[in-house]
Amino acid sequence: MIAVLLLATVLAQAGTPPPQAPTTQNRAPVQAQPAPAHEPAVPGVDRLFATAAFHGTNAEIDMARLALRRGTANEVKQFAGKMIAEHTAMMEEMMPALRRVMPAMPPQRLAAPDALAMRHLEGASPADFDQGYILQQIGGHLATLAAFQAEADNGTDAQLKSLARKWLPSIQAHLELAVDITKHIGGSSPFKSH
Repeated sequence: MIAVLLLATVLAQAGTPPPQAPTTQNRAPVQAQPAPAHEPAVPGVDRLFATAAFHGTNAEIDMARLALRRGTANEVKQFAGKMIAEHTAMMEEMMPALRRVMPAMPPQRLAAPDALAMRHLEGASPADFDQGYILQQIGGHLATLAAFQAEADNGTDAQLKSLARKWLPSIQAHLELAVDITKHIGGSSPFKSH
């Protein structure tokens, strides 16, 4: 997911079209097929954002549910409850726009990197769970923040841009809270000044 988000951000900022299909000896490049006539033409940055928002928000909710079951620190459980409430509200508000931009919803609720992170958290020892969860939340919210900022700055779909702008302060607040929690659960902030 992070690679997709970074690619979306770079392409959106550079205004560069996606890379062309590779060529091999004696073969012409394979061109992407145009979208069927019944699907709306959606610019790449909007489609990438919709996919990232769908997977990222679902990952936040699923991992927070796991943290409510496995977390031990009160700060972690409170944070997880906040993530469930706020990311569920975000998903409910965004879902009509996401469905419009992604006529075929992704078959998996979680992207492969998020599913891997979830398995890692499920297998973490009780002593390591809280710190692992919060560090994952910092990384996840950094990626989500980048995707929402790219859409707010470079998206072409007015509704998605508006939603991205609306939810940016919440995502920033979640990130700041996760960083602050690292001070209370025996870990150290990954953003310490040297």
